Amino acid sequence: MFDFNLEFARGGATFTTELFHLLAAGGVKQNIVFSPFSIQACIALAFAGAKGDTADEIAKGMRYVSNFPPEVAETFQFVLQKYRNSPLLKVANKIYVQQGHPLKAGYETSIKQDYNSEAESIDFALNDAAAKSINSWVNAKTEGKISELVSADSFNEYTRLVLLNALHFKGNWAHKFPEASTEEDDFWTGEEQSIKLPYMNQKAKFGYAYFEELNCTALDMPYMNSDLSMLVLLPQEREGLKELAEKLKSVNLVDLADKLVVEEVQVKFPKFKVDYSVDLGDKLKQLGITKMFNDGAEFDNLLETPEGLFVSKVLHKATIEVNEEGTEAAAATGMIMMTRMMMLPLQFQADRPFLYVIWNKKNIVFAGAFVNAPNAN
Repeated sequence: MFDFNLEFARGGATFTTELFHLLAAGGVKQNIVFSPFSIQACIALAFAGAKGDTADEIAKGMRYVSNFPPEVAETFQFVLQKYRNSPLLKVANKIYVQQGHPLKAGYETSIKQDYNSEAESIDFALNDAAAKSINSWVNAKTEGKISELVSADSFNEYTRLVLLNALHFKGNWAHKFPEASTEEDDFWTGEEQSIKLPYMNQKAKFGYAYFEELNCTALDMPYMNSDLSMLVLLPQEREGLKELAEKLKSVNLVDLADKLVVEEVQVKFPKFKVDYSVDLGDKLKQLGITKMFNDGAEFDNLLETPEGLFVSKVLHKATIEVNEEGTEAAAATGMIMMTRMMMLPLQFQADRPFLYVIWNKKNIVFAGAFVNAPNAN
């Protein structure tokens, strides 16, 4: 039997590595953090009202399970329902629609049922007020972590819809790092270049593996009272991040989960905070999603009077903070229209650039790369 939820997770993992590769084109020179799930969910709101080649391109580029909106909606429902009452992870969707241009009744019902999304009418011609309303909603849904996703100049009297996803995560480590053990040490930004960073230290049992084919070590740090965890992929070499990112294109992250073994590990991990924002338009076009951005976009199922809708921007912002207690992360997307040769105990010293995801060993909620001093480019 075809497992839609597993295929959705695998598709999400593929989308994660593909988008990361585009964001890191030319080498990872700055810290990156983004939410694959937020981006997929926001674009799913548009997909639910798309048809023809436009729908096909979105389904393929976003790595959805099919190009049939009800099947895609079912896979999102699985995750949205799973975390509906989660104290750690909050997910919210919303559509703002231009006054006097009502949504099609079937579309409005579908996004409410399938994506828990409310719709609200607004006057985009009053662009300052519109931006303020939208940013206020994002700010509330991300617990104040993302206060400005859109700017007033994004809107005018021709704007018809803004589709939004906001996501907030705050989890305490199942094994907290003792604050007294935090100390400064070198973080290697290059073969010979280093900076000083505060490192958290502890010895505890974690999911661990050495992946020879990726030339990296993996550590999975669980969050308390949840199936979510942070998976860290640490290259063996100080400058091995680019090679690791390249190799990940031929591996599905979901397949790595089964290879982790619980071991006692001495962990040294940096405290950090990263903010990141990106206009995803060009990246999505590189993934083959082009039709929705031009005049031939087929979004006939959204509004009662479609008027040739197309997407002008897809904006994404994310933030993450990692400390001794745990992790807090938020993201918002706005779419305008082993062989071991080691000493025991095992050691995991994240003293060089690394990749990480926050996931439930299937669905990837956040992904990123830490390469430099927090917020330094």
